[in-house]
Amino acid sequence: MTLLRANILFVAANLLHTADHQRQGTAGLRWEILAGGSAITIAAIASLVLAWRKDERAPIFGAVLGLSAAAGIAASHLAPHWSAFSDSYPEIHADATSWVVVLLEIAGALLLAAVAVRELRRASNGAPRAAVVAGSGRST
Repeated sequence: MTLLRANILFVAANLLHTADHQRQGTAGLRWEILAGGSAITIAAIASLVLAWRKDERAPIFGAVLGLSAAAGIAASHLAPHWSAFSDSYPEIHADATSWVVVLLEIAGALLLAAVAVRELRRASNGAPRAAVVAGSGRST
């Protein structure tokens, strides 16, 4: 799986989740939920653009986005109500479609994080390492 493909899958899952919110109706959602979801969508598109351009920052951006999005989406939708960022699916009795879509988005975020971390590890394994000159305490 490439970083670009993982980004495409995450953006698709994110847009599907957004469409599901529209299907459910957004009248009962607090502005914090709408802002948080919008921020994830904007970051997902930015991550996709970075990966498409093969920008050297794409792996770190994807890793941070994937982990934080998975945590934020899970906290918002899977956990019981805990803050203004809560849209607890168990408490609103979300239907099966909504559950499948939100779990797909969380899985997509975790996949993005895993692929991005793999890319970071590859880059660090191929990076030149400084040699320490014996006894001098200097690196070359």
